[in-house]
Amino acid sequence: MKVRTIGAALGVAALAVVPMAAHAAPVQARTTQPYQHLVTVDSKAWSTGGTYVATGGDIKLNLTTLEKNTKVFVERCEGADLGDLQTFTKKAPSHTLATGVEKGECFIVLLSPVTGKGGYVVKGTLSY
Repeated sequence: MKVRTIGAALGVAALAVVPMAAHAAPVQARTTQPYQHLVTVDSKAWSTGGTYVATGGDIKLNLTTLEKNTKVFVERCEGADLGDLQTFTKKAPSHTLATGVEKGECFIVLLSPVTGKGGYVVKGTLSY
């Protein structure tokens, strides 16, 4: 009788755990896509590197082709900055541009050479 009672208690406990696991935070869908942009401006201006709609979470850029050190930041389509300015270099080609961005937030990627003139392509992946 004790074995049945213990087995029944364990079965009830197992059933009680399943619904709690189902209430865990949902996994956010991430969009990762190839990124390519021709930087055409000089270091005193900003080149628009595309407009995107966030899926929620962080915005990350990893540049695998980077001819010159490049400044990058993101701002809301309405104009307010979403994150801090990041400088991409061959030694630091990957940065998180913004964190905790709400799903559905429209944002623009802006790029500029650190010094000198543009006329080069950056390539990599953008996750948002």
